[in-house]
Amino acid sequence: MERILVSACLMGRRVRYDGAARTSGDALLAAWRAEGRLVPFCPEVEG
Repeated sequence: MERILVSACLMGRRVRYDGAARTSGDALLAAWRAEGRLVPFCPEVEG
């Protein structure tokens, strides 16, 4: 199974500059999340 790097704020994590999340309601992202394929990543937090 391929893993997919995705923005952490799109996955509902509160890591944006304003302390909020930008959760995506996209069906494909939801399916990949259910399969365990997504790897949430926030470059600002990691930096």
